[in-house]
Amino acid sequence: MLKGASNLAKIAVIASIGSNPAMLKAPLKIFYFLNLVLLILMSDAGFKASLTLAEIAPTTTPNETPSTQKKPQPQKDQITPTPTIAPPENIQPEPVLTPSAEIAPTTTPNETPSTQEYPQPQKDQITPTPTIAPPENIQPESVLTPSHETKPASNNLTDSTTFIIGLNVGNRNVNPGSLVRGKVTDTEAIDFKNWLIPYEAVLEALKFTSKVISDNEVELRSPFKIVRLNLNQIRNDPELGLVLSIQEIKDIFGIEAKFDSREYAIVFDVPEVINSTTNRRERQPVILEGLPKISAPNLTVSQVEQRVNLSGTDSRSRTEGSNLTNQGTLSAVGTILDSSWFVGINQPNLTDNQTWQLSELQILRQTDKSDYYFGSQPTFWRSRSGNDFWGFTTIQRQGFSPFPIYGSGGANPTQRLQPEGIAATVIGRAEPGTLARLVSNIYSRDVIAEQLVDASGTYRFDNVPVGRQIGTNYQVLLYPGGLLSAQPRIEDARFRILPEQLPAGTSARVISGGWQRRLDTNDFLGEFRQFNAGIVQRWGLTQDLTVGVGGVYDSSFNGLGEIFYQPSGSPFRAVVSGLIGNNIDVNVDAIWDDYPNFYARVSSDLNSIRYNLDWQISPQFRFLSNGTSDQGANFNIQYSAGGANSSTLAIVSVNTDRQLSWSLAQSLDKLYFTHRGNTVSTFSQLSYQLNPYQSLFLNYQTLSSSNNANLLTAYWSYRSPTRTRYGENLWQTELGYRMGSQGSGIYATAGTSILPGILLQARYEGVSLTSDQGRFSIQLVSSLGFQQGISPGDRRLERLRTEGGLLVRPFYDRNSNGKRDRNEEIYTDNSEFLIVNNEVVKPGQLDIKKDGFVLRLPPGTYRVELEPAGFPPDFQPSVNAFAVEAVAGSYTPIIIPLQPSYTVGGVVTDAEGKPLAGARVESISTKSKSSVISVTNSAGVYYLEQLRQGTYELKVNGKSVPNTITINAQSETLQELNLKLP
Repeated sequence: MLKGASNLAKIAVIASIGSNPAMLKAPLKIFYFLNLVLLILMSDAGFKASLTLAEIAPTTTPNETPSTQKKPQPQKDQITPTPTIAPPENIQPEPVLTPSAEIAPTTTPNETPSTQEYPQPQKDQITPTPTIAPPENIQPESVLTPSHETKPASNNLTDSTTFIIGLNVGNRNVNPGSLVRGKVTDTEAIDFKNWLIPYEAVLEALKFTSKVISDNEVELRSPFKIVRLNLNQIRNDPELGLVLSIQEIKDIFGIEAKFDSREYAIVFDVPEVINSTTNRRERQPVILEGLPKISAPNLTVSQVEQRVNLSGTDSRSRTEGSNLTNQGTLSAVGTILDSSWFVGINQPNLTDNQTWQLSELQILRQTDKSDYYFGSQPTFWRSRSGNDFWGFTTIQRQGFSPFPIYGSGGANPTQRLQPEGIAATVIGRAEPGTLARLVSNIYSRDVIAEQLVDASGTYRFDNVPVGRQIGTNYQVLLYPGGLLSAQPRIEDARFRILPEQLPAGTSARVISGGWQRRLDTNDFLGEFRQFNAGIVQRWGLTQDLTVGVGGVYDSSFNGLGEIFYQPSGSPFRAVVSGLIGNNIDVNVDAIWDDYPNFYARVSSDLNSIRYNLDWQISPQFRFLSNGTSDQGANFNIQYSAGGANSSTLAIVSVNTDRQLSWSLAQSLDKLYFTHRGNTVSTFSQLSYQLNPYQSLFLNYQTLSSSNNANLLTAYWSYRSPTRTRYGENLWQTELGYRMGSQGSGIYATAGTSILPGILLQARYEGVSLTSDQGRFSIQLVSSLGFQQGISPGDRRLERLRTEGGLLVRPFYDRNSNGKRDRNEEIYTDNSEFLIVNNEVVKPGQLDIKKDGFVLRLPPGTYRVELEPAGFPPDFQPSVNAFAVEAVAGSYTPIIIPLQPSYTVGGVVTDAEGKPLAGARVESISTKSKSSVISVTNSAGVYYLEQLRQGTYELKVNGKSVPNTITINAQSETLQELNLKLP
């Protein structure tokens, strides 16, 4: 409390002084005057001309107060140069602190101290005596970073001289000769710590770059340290200009130095630093102008998928027979006029099409600014009439882009009201002089932003992009003293955002209208009955608050209100929404998300209250609870612990009806045991992993509500190491045997995805926990693609509802006609040739098929470039860059003819037959007028590469030569042609 009171007193004093600048000036003038008198009395010679602020008012350390600081005292036998006396007219009414403004010239943003020119005093020039007065902008706490005192040179250097010496960094010489001031014998440096080295030479040797912060302050950056320096505190030597002593280099930069007599050099000991990368580089602009354009197809049936589920039982009872059920779903997706279309049909009985029902029909167009939905869709409000809504909805966004849900399947208008990201602020505290770096990954340490903490002790990063895809967790690396070779302290910068929270100053509008559909059995289309409509406008008022206002007609008219609130830096967030009309329907959702320490959520409407609670009591124990006001609650205690080869997770639960349940998961090396149960049933499993692909299992189940039924299952499991690009095993199988109260029988499962476009899974169990009937099931998923012919589909058909992509098909165009003929095969030997929007496409991003390469992309127009090195040397694309349009629902075909590439080479000689070096040889196509140029080497050799079939005119140094070249399909890929000039 005393410390707090002291801090409050400090604040009060500072505030009172800040409100009355005169109170600050008067004491400070007296203070400086007393210091001046004291120093004059202690030194017969007066002041040295480079007296600095650090000597008059040294910066306090965290443990010192101004009254306890030790002021630098001159040594007994120290001789201080006598200052020259300036004419009276040079004395200013409000004198400045520095000896002369010339010592710290103002730099422009593009200048560094290493390139500045500092005016030097002339031999006969009389330097005015430095006068002392507090600067107008002095703060209660010094802003000097780093703090150090510049001391007068010791008497050992009173007879010092200037001489040339080398500057080394470790074993490497970085400056063969720099003029320094000091005293040295043949083998010994005298008073080495006070040697003076030119400021510019120090920056150059230690690889510091400079950034101007103010007229007198610069920020110095090197691979090992970042520091701010006040140029007014750098001494000015008559011969060397601005200088730093060996001791000052250690104090400011933390760099030790020594004198090496054998190398006759000053050797700096610079620490090694692992370089961090930065992702703040500007992206190259995507230029589409002037490129040939490839448009997306206007109407396609891209893919069709059929799912079939067969299941049945084989009864062992004579009174019961076997039965078979068959169900399925049929889906199709494609493109229509820059939009995607999707159709889904439920098939309750595959063999009876009278039972089939249209479950979904939607046309969708999504862009960053607006979306349009036609057909079946969910409403953006909680409908009272049902959830089978068919109609039209549009979303108009101002100032933000939606969260990219491309490829996620079904389209929901409310998801498109969620921004891709918001701009957040990261604030923290650290010691002055600390370098704060904001990174997204502490392992790669890619730097997003960095800041050197000033005397306020606070760092701040503004406009940090935060979103579900961008990332909600960052780390701040704090390097003490700005020293990058030191181990940084790591602090988490965690963000929690509401999905519906809009950036400040942005807005969105939703308009929707349509009908509710009623679907009866054996009714394919259904009946459209009740009309519904709604409109809402949302605004991001502040970084913390988003509101929405609108109206809904759903059986009756209702006013709609929405509030989305989350204070900055707080784990609390809340959503309030309501419909107000003949009836009132208000929903409140409040969340305190300090996970993993504490998480609480309370949701309520006019009928009930629901809650979830997750509290980490200790590293091993958690308390969890959930429930509703009308159905009771559950209370759980969770214990978890783990070691190098073992782990334990145990949960005990009880509800308000006094029903008990429990679970246990234990692992020990390759042995795993799980158990869960309640007062009615239990399940236990023991497994042993033979290798990463094979395991043995033993399961035991009980059910007391069914005549104390029990079942024991032992089986072997296999998963193939090879997986599809969707994460599915090419092969998987389980084989075992079951015994229990209902009998015994075989247990087996099998699945494969080895056939392109087909997934097949089967299961059989001879007996179950509650039945002696044998059961089997078969699931078959097959998909076909219909773009550029019929081919296997990718079994993720719904992805195309919201995304498109490119279908790249390079082929060997052997006759150079630009069309793929019957005998010209697709080139799939190498996939590393594609560049999209200046980014190289990695093989893992492509779906490589026999008929080409598929790259999935959100809708938009892209710059697509082809890297010639990715193709065979003798076959190259005729065009290397395109502007390609991608739309949802289909893949835009890019047909790339790889035409034969020819090379013509030879020797250019003059009239005397001597090789002609440096001659410009040019081949010009008589058809396209395009040209290929080569310059001869010292032997007169030239090579004209990547020539296409046709006839070429040749020129040497701009003059035509009688030779011409004709290339056809029968020509050799490498031809020799010597050229002789007349």
